Amino acid sequence: MKKKILLVLMMSVFALQMTACGKEAAPAETEPAETTEAVETTENTENTENTEIANPWKEITEDEAAALVPNSFSAPEGATNVVWRAMGDMDPSSFEVPGPVIELDFDLNDMSFTAREQITGDDNQDISGMFYDWTVTNDITLANWADGNMPAKASRYVGDSESADLVTWYDVEIGISYSLSTVAKDLDGFDPQAIVEAMYDPNKQASAGIPDDEDSHIPMDITGCDTFTQIVDKLQAGQGYANVTIADKDVLLVASGTYDYDGDGKKFVAIDADVYEYDADGNILYLGYVECGGTAYPLSVKDGVLYVGNNHGMQKMTITEFDILAVDENAYVDYDSDGNGTYYYTSELRTVNEDPDGKFADDSKLNEFYADYEKAEMVEFNTVQ
Repeated sequence: MKKKILLVLMMSVFALQMTACGKEAAPAETEPAETTEAVETTENTENTENTEIANPWKEITEDEAAALVPNSFSAPEGATNVVWRAMGDMDPSSFEVPGPVIELDFDLNDMSFTAREQITGDDNQDISGMFYDWTVTNDITLANWADGNMPAKASRYVGDSESADLVTWYDVEIGISYSLSTVAKDLDGFDPQAIVEAMYDPNKQASAGIPDDEDSHIPMDITGCDTFTQIVDKLQAGQGYANVTIADKDVLLVASGTYDYDGDGKKFVAIDADVYEYDADGNILYLGYVECGGTAYPLSVKDGVLYVGNNHGMQKMTITEFDILAVDENAYVDYDSDGNGTYYYTSELRTVNEDPDGKFADDSKLNEFYADYEKAEMVEFNTVQ
């Protein structure tokens, strides 16, 4: 089954609404060049003094943009004057939604474009900053986003002096809103969907490099290893390891990689791990593989429970008396194509919900799990040099 556990980096709440007129007399703008520089307002000819309005946009690199929003896009081939910006709190230690708005400006074929992306959670939002009275709006389906099943809307404004195009789409699986806009004197015959398709970057998708089937993960060969130390000795540079306690059992977690959570070089965490333990005879057992949904959800432990989560769910994992790594409790939400969520509360080990399908009436259990996760301790990994 295709994985739904995808990378979601959650940032602090902010909301800066951009306003623009939707009348033909004063068409909307997509926040042109003045957003890149502080606006100087007051100049005294005798005693020159500039008062700067705080610029909400910060110029960033493409790598920084990709780290802030998963399933990101890239400038199309042939684009020029490419500039990446971010607006909002970019503190990676926050889990709150909405996250910062990421903006990509570029020129292509003598036209200027503005693309935006933002983690908006359960809300599909128009983040374009454009408020035209659209002449026409059509439902379309993007050919490569979401494996060719991404619904989108294409809107066009046609005026006497200029026209505007806007394409908006929303990744319901991980809660990201997108937009692409352009303004020109005449857009007759122009297809904005082609630009959106050209912006798709498979290497930036959260699922890139992740097996389609969870069972297809291949752990390292530990033949000849009698101790955890011998396993650690076989790790490659960049991998990580940690000793934790799960259900009163001493466990070794081996991560494919680690990252500096606070950016100060003091705490390295991970979002995936192979899990090992000793059996009753002292032999090493491989229990399985766990993976979270991105750097916002590092593996965490509290009271002998391993927390594995993403933006749409949280699992509490344990080890049974039969040495099986199992989901003790699982709370999650599943969205349909219209963005309507159905909540579930299930367990591999026991009955936790009267509904045979695991459906839950509301998001209370999911919110409870997220609150428990916030109180858990992030597993700190040692990184192999």
